[in-house]
This record gives sequence, structure tokens and C-alpha cells, in this order.
Amino acid sequence: MRLSTTSEPDALRLFSRRRLLQRWQHGSDAFFWRAERDGLLVPRRNGRRIGYAEEDVFAFEGGQPPKGMLDAYRLDLLTPEEVAARCTLKRGTILERARRGALPGRRIGAAWRFVPAEVARWLQTWC
Repeated sequence: MRLSTTSEPDALRLFSRRRLLQRWQHGSDAFFWRAERDGLLVPRRNGRRIGYAEEDVFAFEGGQPPKGMLDAYRLDLLTPEEVAARCTLKRGTILERARRGALPGRRIGAAWRFVPAEVARWLQTWC
């Protein structure tokens, strides 16, 4: 495992593996191992804590949050089933719209996940 360190502990916000598993509702040790091996997620150290830097996690998920939405992007992500429960669409339709780019989504490996604030905004324009 390759570790990166920082000299500015207050500037580095780390997500633990446990926190990311909760956030994504997806993954395993093997998932993290493959992402680390491929250089997609690099563990970092902040004092005695080891985790994944917030900006690296956002990059892994598909990009940094839009300006003014950092706090919204820090929340746990929704599954396609949870998005479907908020509207009249089925899971398959949610995934198809995410693939087309009509619904803002984030890819975690092969799984789609959604930022709650982005879903709420999409629902307002869709309905």
C-alpha cells in the first residue's frame, strides 16, 4: 500500500474505508485494493489516521463538486433504488437517464450513485 503524507493536517479531510463503504453502499476490501493498485484511490496519512483525501474521493467518483455544493457532496450518496422511491420512475429508467446524462450521477466502480441535492434539483425540473 502506497501512502502519501501531508504537512498541513488541518487542510486534509480524510474519509476512512468504513466511511466510504457507508457513503457508497458499495465496495469491499478487494474493491479498495484494486482501486489502490490502479492508482485511483491513494491512501494518505494525517498524523496517525489513514484514509482517502476528500478531493481524491471526489475525483474517483467522477469530479469535484460544483461551486457552492461542497457540503451537499459530502453527504452519503443515494442508490438508484432510493432515487426511484422519490419519484414515479423505476430503477432501470433511473439508470438509463444517468447513463444518458439526463440525471446527474456518480460512478463508483460499476455502480451508479447520486448526490441527494442533485436529485432534488433534477426532480424539480423533471416534474
